[in-house]
Amino acid sequence: MAKIELLDKAKEAFLAKNYRDAFALLKRLAPSSPEAAYYLGLMYYQGLNTAIDDNLAFLNFRLAWEGLHEEGIYMLGRMYEEGRGVDRNYEQAFKLYQAAHNSDNAKLRIANFYEYGKFVEKSLTNAIKIYNELQKKDNAFAMYKIGSFYFNGDGLKKDLNNAYKWLNKALLAGSTEAMNHFRIIGTKSKNDIRTTQEVYQAGKALVDKGFIEEAWPYLEASASEKYLPAIITMHDVYKLGLGVEKDLYKAFQILKKYESYDEAQIYYLIGKIYEYGEGVDSSYVLAARYYELGALSSHEASIKALKEIRGY
Repeated sequence: MAKIELLDKAKEAFLAKNYRDAFALLKRLAPSSPEAAYYLGLMYYQGLNTAIDDNLAFLNFRLAWEGLHEEGIYMLGRMYEEGRGVDRNYEQAFKLYQAAHNSDNAKLRIANFYEYGKFVEKSLTNAIKIYNELQKKDNAFAMYKIGSFYFNGDGLKKDLNNAYKWLNKALLAGSTEAMNHFRIIGTKSKNDIRTTQEVYQAGKALVDKGFIEEAWPYLEASASEKYLPAIITMHDVYKLGLGVEKDLYKAFQILKKYESYDEAQIYYLIGKIYEYGEGVDSSYVLAARYYELGALSSHEASIKALKEIRGY
């Protein structure tokens, strides 16, 4: 069978989620086919029919880059941005995204860099300009971003009518981010049949793969519905540095945000933070206060911690 026919067969298997057959074919083709190297890199990157292997993902995306495959160039940029298979390097990532100038995915990352000021100077104007360009091509994520800017008043004058117009447009275009946004603000779409647990599990699966930025809206959506595992996972992401820079104060802020849910485990964790001074000044008085709140719900860990810190 000719190489081009084998590649078509491999791509067909990949898109049909027949990853076992796709993997076998792509491994044969990758050394001499930039497009095959790109797809094989995705399989190592996402752990499809194989364990996640950042080094092999990087090597295959590099082969795709050498062959000037646009999406391969974009994915090599993702590796540099995320520090997977290589040291994190925002400058190199940005240059690769610029090189993949025909890739809408690369344009989305460039907009993200301007939105958050990664390597380049923060510019919501530049970010919105790119998102507007992409929404004209029916990019659902770009529609969602414009809606969120109107909703929060970031870069655009706050306008809830325009916000809902764009968020609904994104929803109709298939944006899961818009669907999650509606859940976060308490106006769940009637077409959203996912349970809170299912939303959380989708976010947790992304965390486990290191895709924190993608995971966050799922976690926030389930956390807004008082799902404790989501709150704990968000806390752990920053406490343990799971795919992000370790930040004990941000971990603390997440718990404080959801303190009003009256969950004993949240009180207990806040108490621990105050007791050991993790990201905040140590305070036995505040620690005891939070342990006491947890103990009111007969939370055993809180009761034990309270006795230890008071001595009785």
